[in-house]
Amino acid sequence: MSELRYSVIFRGDLEPGFTVADVQANMARLFKAGPDTIEKLFSGRPLAIKKNLAEAQALQLQATLAKIGAQATVRAEGEQPARPSIPRQDVSQAAAPAPQSEPAAVDQEPSVPAPAWSLAPMEGNLVKDHERQKKEAVAVEVNHLSLKPAEGNLVEDAERDRAPAAAVTVPDWQLD
Repeated sequence: MSELRYSVIFRGDLEPGFTVADVQANMARLFKAGPDTIEKLFSGRPLAIKKNLAEAQALQLQATLAKIGAQATVRAEGEQPARPSIPRQDVSQAAAPAPQSEPAAVDQEPSVPAPAWSLAPMEGNLVKDHERQKKEAVAVEVNHLSLKPAEGNLVEDAERDRAPAAAVTVPDWQLD
């Protein structure tokens, strides 16, 4: 039986603390590629950066990409892309065959794999410039407004509602 081979998959996700421009520049230096080639890697679709690697090579490339700010996943070749990616720590466990257990009952529901999507990095606008609706500027009349110097009270005495003073009875305790 041949040894399992792995692919390193990149979707454009970033490690925390890195910007897209920094990661793109780092990846251009690492792969000695032009900006157009690197830009295609940040499409959001999972792309195999390297294929047919041994487990150690795949994990080493994943660690190198993490150092420069790119989140990559390692996947055994032949796995379906819709399945969740194998975390860094679990690759060796996933390569081992699963122990045989008793057959599942017929009335059990099949397990549903987790979705293979994530959130886009927090950078820039979610709406592209060509998708924005152009709104005309609105003119607001402000001629009737004025500014008052920042001294004393802003409310005039005539504008205040004066409540009558409360009647207070004070007992005479003769404490002299």
